[in-house]
Amino acid sequence: MATAEEKRDPIALADLSDSLVDAWRVVARQGGAGARPGSQAALDATEAHRELPAAGANEEHAAGYMSGRMVDAIALLLQSVGTQLRAEPLVPLAVWPLVRAELEHAGRVAWLLQPLEGSGAASRRVARAMLEHASALQRDKYTASKHSTPLAKALKRDRDNLLRRIGSLFSDVDTPLDGPEKIVEWRIGGETMLGLGRAIDLFVSLNFTKGSGVYDVLSDRSHPSVTSLASQSVAEESEGVTSWSYPVNPDVLDFQVRLGCLILYKTAHTIASYYGLDASALESWAEEAPAHWLVEDPASAS
Repeated sequence: MATAEEKRDPIALADLSDSLVDAWRVVARQGGAGARPGSQAALDATEAHRELPAAGANEEHAAGYMSGRMVDAIALLLQSVGTQLRAEPLVPLAVWPLVRAELEHAGRVAWLLQPLEGSGAASRRVARAMLEHASALQRDKYTASKHSTPLAKALKRDRDNLLRRIGSLFSDVDTPLDGPEKIVEWRIGGETMLGLGRAIDLFVSLNFTKGSGVYDVLSDRSHPSVTSLASQSVAEESEGVTSWSYPVNPDVLDFQVRLGCLILYKTAHTIASYYGLDASALESWAEEAPAHWLVEDPASAS
């Protein structure tokens, strides 16, 4: 639990989250020059071409590219947290789903760039990227089938073209197309699709010593729940009408913003490490963060 001296007001927290977004952009701009020699990304690219001679069109870089897009999304979500913190009045209820979405994106980064050992690690990473892409097309095609037949047909073509390409790279492919619920059974190149919850568990296990209940907390606060609403609100009576307000609890706000920042901080470091980028901007941000943010696990104040 943070001491009263360590607590910051919402505007200061917004400034802190925005400065982390800026730090990420400093790191991300370095990516324009490509992976640094000797980095895991460079080693994976070389190895992937050896393991998958037919690979092309930057397929060996797909996992890193996708992860970068995910971290960009996390940064935008955290930027939106900053917007909420500056709102008048501040409604903490609106912060929960933003941080929850950050964590869901972070799970994909953890899976795509998870350190892999043993033979075939580079081709396994390509397989994970292919699973990520093809499964997204499958879900989008299913959703489009409910509201736009032309869009569903276009997505089906894209999915089928990608699956044919995958079949030309890997001999071990099993992607049943009966429905989106079958995605959990998909297998490419010995890799199986990792679902949302398990990917989040992976991110937490790779980055924190505890915190298995963090996603549950975020989900309980984001999903419709009369008990959650009651625990966060205060009833007010006026002229026979009852209304509810959602006051700011400094401990809860600290938890929300700390977790939102740590998700970006950890995933940005993951990208920087994978590509061999200079992460000093992230460490400069960490020096300005409240001391307890980086020494306690995120679940400790939930």
